[in-house]
Parts: sequence; structure tokens; C-alpha cells
Amino acid sequence: MSSFINVIEAPFSINPDGLKVLQCHSRGDRRFSPFCCFVEAFGQKDSIENHYQRAKVFDGNLVPNNWRDAKRWKKSGLKQVGWQIGSLRLPCVSNEQGVGFALNDFGIQFYIALWHKYLLSNKTLLIIASQFDEFEDPFRGTFPFCQADVIRQCVREGIDSLRPMYDELRSLLKQRDT
Repeated sequence: MSSFINVIEAPFSINPDGLKVLQCHSRGDRRFSPFCCFVEAFGQKDSIENHYQRAKVFDGNLVPNNWRDAKRWKKSGLKQVGWQIGSLRLPCVSNEQGVGFALNDFGIQFYIALWHKYLLSNKTLLIIASQFDEFEDPFRGTFPFCQADVIRQCVREGIDSLRPMYDELRSLLKQRDT
């Protein structure tokens, strides 16, 4: 049985109940797509998606050069064994089902930190996002906190509500730098 992803190819949609839904992906509003949002991390400016995917470490100590490598290696059956975030080599933390990452996984914390940094420097995007009732990313799969979740939380709870979600990673990075 093949899985079907319903992708809205527009910046937003309106549900039958009248709710306005911001499409947070590359076929939706690209200002909210990790492929199109650029931020500096560890001295290199790149898309959030590239930063995140290049932080993965696969069997044999392989580290991808870009998101395409990471996706191709995963599809070929190579197992991700950790994260390389800055100078830190960190383990993966699986979710309870063992089919994805836990919310406290270091890679997920890194992803949230990248979005936090990006949105802090692009606060007008949150003004735009606040005009919507809901936020979608049909490509999320088993990802525990995708960009739609980030935007939703920032709109509903404020941008600084993201900070505690990556405190552990930030603390480890600060320890390493001192």
C-alpha cells in the first residue's frame, strides 16, 4: 500500500470550516520552508535544512555534504548513528516507538535552535504567521517538531518559548567553548 501525502501547492489554504492554514513547506509559503530559510551556524550561512541534514553522522563515520547526501544514504539503508553539531559528537535519541527521533534528541534541539535564530532575525514573518489559525507541513513524516510546529508555537506562545526546547544542547555547546 502506498502512502499519499496531500500537498497544498499554495502559500495557504482555507479549510471547509473557514480556518486559514499556513502551508509551511517548499510547495507552500517558502518563507516558512527549511529549504529556503538561511541562517548562520558555526561560521557558515546555509539553509536550515542543509545545516540539519549535514549534522547527521551515519555508519562508518560518514557525514553528508548536503541534504541530498543524507536523504540518499538513509534511503540506501545506511543507519544514522549520531550528530556532529559544532565540535560535539552526540548520540541519537529515538522516540518511544523507535521509528524516529524523540523531542529531546540533540538533532531536533539543533533544528529548533536554527529556527529560533532565523525567526529572531526575521520577526516580521511571525506577524504574517499570526494571521493564520493553523500551520501544516505534509512532509513531516515521523519528525517530532517540524517547522509548522515551530511556527505554531511561536505564534501561540511567543518566540522565546522555543529556547527551553534546546537548553541542553546550548549548555553543552557553551561548556565546550569555555
